[in-house]
Parts: sequence; structure tokens; C-alpha cells
Amino acid sequence: MKLNQIDDTRKKRAVIIFLAAILFISVKGFLSPVVGVGFVLQKEVVGVEGEERTIIFQSGPEGVSVQDAACGQLLPEGSENLQINESVEAELKTMYPEIEYIVRMRLCIEDEVREYRASREDFNTLEVGRVAKFRVYRSERDVIEKIVEM
Repeated sequence: MKLNQIDDTRKKRAVIIFLAAILFISVKGFLSPVVGVGFVLQKEVVGVEGEERTIIFQSGPEGVSVQDAACGQLLPEGSENLQINESVEAELKTMYPEIEYIVRMRLCIEDEVREYRASREDFNTLEVGRVAKFRVYRSERDVIEKIVEM
């Protein structure tokens, strides 16, 4: 092999490694979570059947209310922070194929209201009227990945 061929091969390798590193950093940045801070305004439990969405329970500053009368007996009396345990979720899933947990927050930095989907566990942790620090993925900014701090 000639010296020029070796230099060309090294240059090609260097360019390939550089492009691979840029691609890796871009993908990692796209998938890495973003931390947000927001004031919890409202929580909702929503039943989903096909394209139809039905609000079952709603919790706001005025308290917890039952929106779907058929599910009224499932909610414990005197509950200030709307929480859904496994048995209530199982009962709701007999009425609706899918249950979504929705939280509306006023973001502290951006001063705008956003709606997020959350897991049942994170939904139960969040309290209306409190500030929460949470993570969302860059690729799915409307889904809470984890509650960092309450």
C-alpha cells in the first residue's frame, strides 16, 4: 500500500467515526428525558373506548367529583387527593377497555398550562395545588416518565 492510500483510509475512518459520534449524540439527546416543574391544577381519570373518551373522576381546587355516575361508588368518601388503587383500576377496566390518568399543570418556567398522561402510581403521587418536579422524554413530551420531587 502506498502512503497516500493509507492517509485516505485513515481520513475515511476518521470521517465515519465522526459521523457515528454525531449520530449517537443526536439520538441520545433526542431520547434523554427533560426535567420540568409545574403547579398541579387538575387531575382526571378518563375511560377510553375506541375514539370515545369519558371523564370518570375529576379533581381540582374545589375537590374530587364523580363525572360518570356509574362509577360513583368506586371512589372512597372524603378523599382530598384523587388516588386510584389497583382494585378500583381493575373495576374501571371492566367498564372501559383503557384507563388514562391525566394531569393538567401550569409550568413554572414557561407559564403555560399543559396536559400530561401519567402512570397510575405517578398520578397518585401528584396532588392538586402542589408543585411537582417531573421528567418527560423529548420524544413524548405529553407523558410523564417519572416524578422527581413533590
